[in-house]
Amino acid sequence: MKVWFCLFALCLSACATPLPPSPLPSLRVLPADYARPLQLAQALTVEEAPADSSLPGVERRLDLLLQVDAHTLRLAALALNQRVLSVVWDGAQLQVQRHALLPAVVDPERVLRDIALVYAPLAALRASLPPGWHLDEQHDEQGQQRRLSHQGQLRVQVQGLGTSTVRIDNLAEHYRLRIESRPMEDG
Repeated sequence: MKVWFCLFALCLSACATPLPPSPLPSLRVLPADYARPLQLAQALTVEEAPADSSLPGVERRLDLLLQVDAHTLRLAALALNQRVLSVVWDGAQLQVQRHALLPAVVDPERVLRDIALVYAPLAALRASLPPGWHLDEQHDEQGQQRRLSHQGQLRVQVQGLGTSTVRIDNLAEHYRLRIESRPMEDG
């Protein structure tokens, strides 16, 4: 009961203020532009980093199912074994179903952007960037790293941590994601 009360209070506080416009570009990469099909079960840890770095961040965990094929990107997010978000992107239309208590900060455009920054090919991402934005990619012994910058200022850093874990540090919107993935089993 205490968990439900905390979740309800958190959702009410998140809905009390409108979501400000994102300081980052929307990256709606077409499903056909992804390099390969994906079928992943993921554990997502979200840490909201307050602007005052001396304060501790708030961590939340979600389970995700992500599927990308040549026609459609599908994502389902689960919290406490309940579906809280469904996103379907076919390259023309974005369909979203969300639980009424899901905080407004969980924005489908941000979700699509973060998925694209991790999984879309570099050329497709660069083609969707507005003027003044730059995305670079490096590979080293620690894995792949992508850096999204605006007029020379780093806004988002994506780092592969081995074969199944990715960390996204979103400096512009003050959050950090840790995504642990495994292939979904057929059947």
